[in-house]
Amino acid sequence: MTHHRVRVVALAAVVLLLGACAPCVRCVASAPKYPKEAEYRNWSYRETVLDPFWWTTLIDVPTARKNFGRGAGATVAIVGTGVLNGHEDLPKIVPGKATCGSKPDDTNDATNGHGTQLAGITLGKDPGNATRGVAPDAVLIPIKVDCGVVSAQALTNGVDAAIASKPDVILIAIGGYPEGPPDVSSFMLSRVKDNPGILFVVASVWDGTPEYAFPAWTQTANALLVAAMTLDAEKDNRKRVSTREIPYGARRGNIWAPGRSVETADIEPPGATVHNQYLMHGTSPAAAIVAGCAALVKSKTGTSGAALKSALLSGIESPPPPDRAPAGRLNCGKAAVPPR
Repeated sequence: MTHHRVRVVALAAVVLLLGACAPCVRCVASAPKYPKEAEYRNWSYRETVLDPFWWTTLIDVPTARKNFGRGAGATVAIVGTGVLNGHEDLPKIVPGKATCGSKPDDTNDATNGHGTQLAGITLGKDPGNATRGVAPDAVLIPIKVDCGVVSAQALTNGVDAAIASKPDVILIAIGGYPEGPPDVSSFMLSRVKDNPGILFVVASVWDGTPEYAFPAWTQTANALLVAAMTLDAEKDNRKRVSTREIPYGARRGNIWAPGRSVETADIEPPGATVHNQYLMHGTSPAAAIVAGCAALVKSKTGTSGAALKSALLSGIESPPPPDRAPAGRLNCGKAAVPPR
């Protein structure tokens, strides 16, 4: 979830970051215990070739579109750095709000790019110049809480602004959660519980250890905590190549989604009419993919909150031990379809 600022030409440098997130402040919460990090094999920098838009095939976007359409009528609020005004791959945007800076209506993502990149994955055009968004007909509500640093006040005000916009899904993917005042963990717990009709999709910055335990609000019925995975190619003693799914970094969650070399929109070069493609890594793109799938399911079924979370979890696929995450990997094409 760090603001990975590497474009296609600089991929090799970024992947050394292991797709993780910026360290977060310690969050005190009761959380389930998961196997220690040593029991997982995490991705490290060994070149494993990934096909263009490999992640759309893995989560089975084509089947999801047949089942649920393209997201028309669903709304997603993205809490982060805003969205670049007028980006060619992001046409379906309604006015949001900025809770940082001096202009409440200025949600432009002109210098950071992280929010624009999230939006391109969740609901960018398909096909776009740089995107193949999961739910391209869904509507984006940009909520800007990051004007260089995220304060507790800006974050909590931003979450309230997102809730007030009455979205179906709120995507939160920030590098770490600031200390108060106000106390972010208790605030989030109350807001998530008080808004059961919204699904909160959260990019994980926690690994489930005592030092970085999962906050209680991320374990509620209508919150879905997302970890990142990738594909790893291996050769056996006969030099046969097989591919398996492994964690991308140390962060854990309730569900896996692709988190390496996820193609999306960018803000570079400044002032261009056609912008570069960006390869995004970590739990941020993984969460953006899950948010897009949630928008698809919501648009067709009308399910919301905890029921929408259950629909997504109903289709998960789990690699065999020892590489299994606490839950399993998103398969949007297998999400629950209501009986006809």
